[in-house]
Amino acid sequence: MKSIKEFVVPTLVLFLICFVAAALLGVTNDVTAPVIKANAAAAEQQAMKEVLPDAKEFGEAVSNDYGTFSPAYDESGNVAGYAVTAEGKGGYDGTITLMVGIDAEGKVVNINFLEISETPSIGGKIPKNTGFLDQFKGLFGSAALTKNGGTVNAVSGATKTSTAVTDAVNNALLCVDKEVRANG
Repeated sequence: MKSIKEFVVPTLVLFLICFVAAALLGVTNDVTAPVIKANAAAAEQQAMKEVLPDAKEFGEAVSNDYGTFSPAYDESGNVAGYAVTAEGKGGYDGTITLMVGIDAEGKVVNINFLEISETPSIGGKIPKNTGFLDQFKGLFGSAALTKNGGTVNAVSGATKTSTAVTDAVNNALLCVDKEVRANG
């Protein structure tokens, strides 16, 4: 009997500890999930407002193969542009996610970084490099780095990150272009 008791009691104690810990994690998740969701929505609205500052309101988000966009409306209710969430692949440390503002004519207005995990001392400096980012403003159609025959100069030492940013901007432009062609 003593040997069974040596195994059963520790097993039950461990089970109870795990059960209580799991229950507490579940309750914590239920309490924090709505707050996290609200904070994410507020951050997204702020990012949209930063890339299209003249927009008065934003419509419901729609996704396609290239990204997710929300139409931006002016004071009269006309489409003034699109706030597009798009990803760029090929960065040194993975995917880069941008919010790109595109006006009603299909030109890039502004760029806001939503997610970047590049090396802070190299590619991580790109979000603060206004000279690099300003190259995309007014861009229509597609972007390419100069090394690929385009007009966008990569940041020295951060070519992979520059490539991923360019890819994300292109995906944003394609996202809007596909929408405009689909809806005339």
